Amino acid sequence: MSQKVYFTTSLTPNIIMHVFSCLEIEGSFYNSDYGMKHHFTLADDDYTNWKEQAKKCMTLGCNAELYAVLFQLPSYIPADDIDMVVDCYEKIIEAVEKGSIDSLITSYPEVFDYLEVYAPLTVFDGHFKRLNEHKEIIINIIRIFQNILRGLWDRFYKDHWENTVKKELEDQVKKLNVIISPINIISTWQKKLNLEFPYPEFTAILVEPTSTIATNLVAEKIIVASKQEDVMLYKILVHEIGRSFLLNTKLFEHEKLKIIAQSNLDRLSLIVDAACIFIKKQLYKTLKMRDDDIDPYITPEITELLKIFQVVWDTSDDKDIYHAIAATYDKLAPVL
Repeated sequence: MSQKVYFTTSLTPNIIMHVFSCLEIEGSFYNSDYGMKHHFTLADDDYTNWKEQAKKCMTLGCNAELYAVLFQLPSYIPADDIDMVVDCYEKIIEAVEKGSIDSLITSYPEVFDYLEVYAPLTVFDGHFKRLNEHKEIIINIIRIFQNILRGLWDRFYKDHWENTVKKELEDQVKKLNVIISPINIISTWQKKLNLEFPYPEFTAILVEPTSTIATNLVAEKIIVASKQEDVMLYKILVHEIGRSFLLNTKLFEHEKLKIIAQSNLDRLSLIVDAACIFIKKQLYKTLKMRDDDIDPYITPEITELLKIFQVVWDTSDDKDIYHAIAATYDKLAPVL
């Protein structure tokens, strides 16, 4: 049975990114033009309170963990209305207080079925233990964020979402799903990589106010900017599915890659991007993609990694993707 790939949309990442864009939160892939246009939708106190609390958080050195609990985890949890959105932050606060993700998983057991496929639970526990070290400040900023969301919903976003944005995004979702439905993207990658796809499905969530190419939530879900062209969104979907084959707990079973992931995950992620760019070129015909199209993932840094990966792959006998990724890293900086 083939695994399903589809586009969808959701309230939570859209309203959160609305707030991020208005507050211009660094590292959140906010859309500054959108934020300026909608600056009026937040109250003056929202800006003041956030600025004061954000200054305290900047000194803690846990921005990545805070981003996970303000955006990634809430956006991964399905929510049909603002009450469900706000309530998920209560569950996150409980997890911060306990310094463990266990209570959050217990609150949403079916939602997090594939969390351990994505990464060991110790990784997520580490996030909450780190936040627990500064729990008074962290919980306070989550409370401020909750209040901003609730006020925004009552003041502006309820009407904006229910009468404008939701319908537009749902129409776009229908069109995109028609485009991708005849093509089995997962099977195509699976045959090339000789790996099993670790999830039963893959979901791309359309979000209005974001500047990202694609942002991983957790496991089998990503967000993508709805303002991009359909062809670009298809290219992004293909690439991100390739990444999902490689960036999961299977990687931690490879001893050398486990060491790399623990010491330099950002560089490892870039090598995976380079590997996906190189390999997917061989899938263009099957996936009905044009070879002369611009790849949104190519940057100067990726270009250099791509050259190295290509040499490694072309000279390897076993064509083992994990071996090739590790060998590419070794050519940059040997693992000690």
